[in-house]
Amino acid sequence: MVKMKERPLQTDIIYGPVNSRRLGRSLGVNILPTSRKACTFNCLYCQYGWTYFQYDRSQAGDIELPTPAAVAAALEKTLPEVSRLDAITLAGNGEPTLHPAFERIAHDTARLRDSYQSGVPVCILSNSSTVDDPAVRAGLEAVDRKIMKLDAGIEETFQLVNRPRTGITLDKIVEGLVLIRPLEIQALFFDGPVSNAGNGEVAAWIELLLKIDPVAVQIYTLDRVPAEAKLSALSRERLEEIAGEVRLRLPGRRVEVY
Repeated sequence: MVKMKERPLQTDIIYGPVNSRRLGRSLGVNILPTSRKACTFNCLYCQYGWTYFQYDRSQAGDIELPTPAAVAAALEKTLPEVSRLDAITLAGNGEPTLHPAFERIAHDTARLRDSYQSGVPVCILSNSSTVDDPAVRAGLEAVDRKIMKLDAGIEETFQLVNRPRTGITLDKIVEGLVLIRPLEIQALFFDGPVSNAGNGEVAAWIELLLKIDPVAVQIYTLDRVPAEAKLSALSRERLEEIAGEVRLRLPGRRVEVY
């Protein structure tokens, strides 16, 4: 068994390029603090550890965030210098759409990509918790690959797995996701004291996929040390079983297992 590694917080706006198991050679863009995680979730499996304070978009301005000008300057410096990129990815230390200027940053990123790395997709890894906000959806329009999280199909499981900020519900997330086109769904499955990989859980999750209608689904399991150490990774066989069920119910979609 390969020993999972811990992941430290990103210490700057730009990181990498990193070799991503899902995105290839990806240049990371962290538009969140460098000293702590800023997120709406406190996921059991988070590779950055526990979220000690959960923010919403109205509070995110109270913490130290890079300005849109600083993000643009960092991209303008780095993009001409790197080669062989497969992706430019908004991710980093938490949920990138929490940044109050997310819409501007997303459009600036796409503009600078056009200038220096034409043809390389701008991607985002998002937990989907802010998709009810029209400003977030407007920012997502500038993103080529909107890779949005959905780890559960049942509210109780969602609350146990993702441990969201008060007021965030699975229904609200799904209502927002159906307004975003095109989008990809990412789901991390695991076992342990809490599991989202049982047959009933997976069936409910697939029912939500039918409503959301993604163009692609990414299925994966633990690769880094999770916040809750008692969790365990799924076997490749089980991941493939889940993928097979998705392909059966959503024919024609790109379904990938990592």
